[in-house]
Amino acid sequence: MANFIDENTVFILDSYGLIFREYYAFFSRPLTDSKGQNISAVFGFFRNLSILIKNFKPKYFIAAMDSRTPTFRHLAYKDYKATRQKTPEDLKAQFPMIEECLKVLGIPVLRVDGYEADDVVATIARQCDKKGQHCLILSADKDLQQLTNQNIHMLKPDKVKTWAEADAQDVENEWGLKPEKILDLLSLTGDSADNVTGVKGIGPKTAVKLLNEYGSLEKIYENAGSIKGSIGEKIRSDKENAFLSKKLITLEENVPIEELKPECEDCLERFNIEKLNLEEFCNEMIKRELPALAKIYSELSGKPAKPEKTSPKSEKVSEPKEQFSQVATEIKKNEGDYSACTDLQTLKNFVDEAIKTGTVAFDTETDSLNTREANLVGFSLAYKKGSGIYVPLILNEDPLFAPPIISKKDAFEQLKRIFFSETTVVMHNAKFDIEVLFCNGLNLLGKNALGIAASAPVEQEPDPAQSAGKRPNFKLCDTMVAAWLLEPDRTGKSPFALETLAEQKLGLKGTEFEEIVGKDQTFADVKIDVAAKYGAEDSDFTLQLWQLFENELKSSNLWELFEKMEMQVLPVLAKMEIDGIHLDSDCLANYATELKTQILKAEKEIYAQVGHEFNIASPKQLSAVLFDERKLKPGKKTKTGYSTDTDVLESLREFDCVPGMILDYRAKAKLLSTYVETLPQMADSSGRVHTTFMQTGTATGRLSSKDPNLQNIPVRSEEGRKIRSAFTAPQGKVLISADYAQIELVILAHLSGDANLCKAFNEGTDVHKSTAALIYGLPMESVTAEMRRNAKTLNFGLMYGMGAFSLAKDLKISRTQAAEFIANYFMVYSGVRNFFDKNVEQAEKNGFIETIMGRRRWIRGINSANKMEKEGAIRIAKNSPIQGSAADIVKKAMIDVSKALEENPTGARLLLQVHDELIFECPEGQKPVSDTIALITEKMEHAVQLNVPLRVSVESGKTWGEFH
Repeated sequence: MANFIDENTVFILDSYGLIFREYYAFFSRPLTDSKGQNISAVFGFFRNLSILIKNFKPKYFIAAMDSRTPTFRHLAYKDYKATRQKTPEDLKAQFPMIEECLKVLGIPVLRVDGYEADDVVATIARQCDKKGQHCLILSADKDLQQLTNQNIHMLKPDKVKTWAEADAQDVENEWGLKPEKILDLLSLTGDSADNVTGVKGIGPKTAVKLLNEYGSLEKIYENAGSIKGSIGEKIRSDKENAFLSKKLITLEENVPIEELKPECEDCLERFNIEKLNLEEFCNEMIKRELPALAKIYSELSGKPAKPEKTSPKSEKVSEPKEQFSQVATEIKKNEGDYSACTDLQTLKNFVDEAIKTGTVAFDTETDSLNTREANLVGFSLAYKKGSGIYVPLILNEDPLFAPPIISKKDAFEQLKRIFFSETTVVMHNAKFDIEVLFCNGLNLLGKNALGIAASAPVEQEPDPAQSAGKRPNFKLCDTMVAAWLLEPDRTGKSPFALETLAEQKLGLKGTEFEEIVGKDQTFADVKIDVAAKYGAEDSDFTLQLWQLFENELKSSNLWELFEKMEMQVLPVLAKMEIDGIHLDSDCLANYATELKTQILKAEKEIYAQVGHEFNIASPKQLSAVLFDERKLKPGKKTKTGYSTDTDVLESLREFDCVPGMILDYRAKAKLLSTYVETLPQMADSSGRVHTTFMQTGTATGRLSSKDPNLQNIPVRSEEGRKIRSAFTAPQGKVLISADYAQIELVILAHLSGDANLCKAFNEGTDVHKSTAALIYGLPMESVTAEMRRNAKTLNFGLMYGMGAFSLAKDLKISRTQAAEFIANYFMVYSGVRNFFDKNVEQAEKNGFIETIMGRRRWIRGINSANKMEKEGAIRIAKNSPIQGSAADIVKKAMIDVSKALEENPTGARLLLQVHDELIFECPEGQKPVSDTIALITEKMEHAVQLNVPLRVSVESGKTWGEFH
């Protein structure tokens, strides 16, 4: 197979297969242009094509396309492909773009009305085969694999090589049958993607067995009477479908292709691509805001891509506004120069060189993901691309054969040389590494970070350097946070994991943890040579990502936000996680008893109302009760039946009492399992619970938390208050709560500049009452409690894109009344309407919106032709500047307050951040409490300068539940 490809090999691309694959590869993080149009498929298609051109240098190349009209298969079987999902509109719009760009590049496109691309491919492949000419089919389509033989091979998509060649033997190994029998195999099994049924109940294994025994579909049916059991019954009862399936799946190998008429002796020359229009194509890519592709193809041509000259009156080509600026063009197995460092002098020399370069990547290896319990097994360093060292501190090897290793004390002394210098230290998920170092004896968090709880194995000893007034002076940079700032709405499995980013950004596939660590083992059990490769590779990847992200942050105007905010709040979060907050487990135990009684009572009331017992937790049984017995109108349908999720039950509660009872039951059950029973199990030996704050958990910039998630404790309910009451101040301490008052409305007033809204805040008026007075046209003293509630719903609801339907539902009024309320609101607050309109316009133009401090959020679908997608994007565009700015202000306040407490110690510490509220622990006593409250108020109210005042509500008490 190595000698298969020669200079006359014909490459045939199954174009739509590649287009669809690339579109869905970017589905969770689509690339959009400045108009918000999805161009992911265009980018992915031509990026992949560049790899083919670069690696295989094809002389003859054809891009096969499907017919624009119904094919002969549709005419033969009206349900052919009827079950396929409708092609997304934003993908469909890219088909003509790709075809236009192929023509600009000089790649021949072939389509014939009435035939699929597969038929075009089969026809060309067979013509090549007759001439003894090699042909490569670029596709993952199983139908096309039946064509493989001595002259026809496949190039199939591959995660490692991008494209991997497969010959007839490879196909036989995969299917268990020779290629020419795949048609019969598919005729038996069918093809659900094309709605080709095959023989019902016959799967691939049975089909292979039958074909190996009888040889062909026809022979199977000649012997159908002797096939025993249920298989025989299935075969005999579905003969018509089997042969219809074969007719539909059979490839047409005589498509009337004009370019391949027999009289055309040099017909292949029509597909010659030796002289591609690379320079013209590069300019086209720049026009289409795909500079990364322009760069790739300019490298193929050997000339830099330049924009075409424009006349003075013409519009200047805008700077590309891509949602992500670099995507790896191919993924290859990483091969770096990595080694274990077990000699102190070697480590000293390495540190000397690292400090000289000014930038070093650092990573830890541990035996646990719990930073307070983890032992530091080793660490790695890298300052030069493609190389790095791993320094083991723990070895679980036979002492007779294990090499001597550097002591932790000596290793830490060398690390201090880095951390106490002005070196830039790059980490990936730095908060984890900093906490691990702290709990293993190396404090990078300053003198005010000795930890309230001594439950962790903290090996803190007086540090002469810090006692002498020295403190860590390194410049911290976190590549995980950098990736998130650049693409905050990345989704998928572990979107910000080092391995994910290395593959997607650097094109490097590293060693997976599971490859080196066996079941029930930790990193400490790994042999030193293997550990060195894995550990040092992590630092190397981190360094390479930073070399990419540093420039991207600066070019995207995100550098200051990264450096002055995200890297400053990171160590604050580390301190908060290490300290934790005290929990009164007895308080929750008492509440658990009370809650179980309530749940049992709710259960009995549901059974009494329904008339019988059933499993309330079973969607199937609940569905039967609601939709079969009580005849309620079902909503969404799932694979297992009608949905009984929260949205459905909420929509049904106005028609029947049972859905509301189920929702109340579920809420209590969730509180019991998620918090009341679970929180005491998460407390350490000092009774403190340590949440993990996620800096990269949201697209808006807000912090989130996990293990436990303290952001989701119900805020306004009695049940939520009881849970918060279990978070207490230990003996000799009090808790202080500082909560921004109506911060999102304050930000809306500032950003919109609306005169009426700003006036209410500047005069200290009750803003909801003021809104009600303006909407209803009444003096303030005449506003009733109900009017104020309605105005409050409008004030907050419209920020989140609430429409007349939702408002009517919330206020229990008609949609006409709701629409009038909204119209009146925007007449009163015309500046707010203009602000929302401006946000949408900017999102449509730029593809993103920005917060007060320049944080960006990309708005997918803002220019979509799909109405629902467009409306969802508009809601995000309206609200994200407000939510994101609130996140910025809270983070700035956390940084300022923490710094002030370090410079003017009152003994208080910041423990929690939940939405717009900060929780502190402070020594009891009038002076420390009053001093702390004064400091907190000052710093929080002056975190940023707005056109309207920021106000903070500050309270102190023994439990979190006491605060309003």
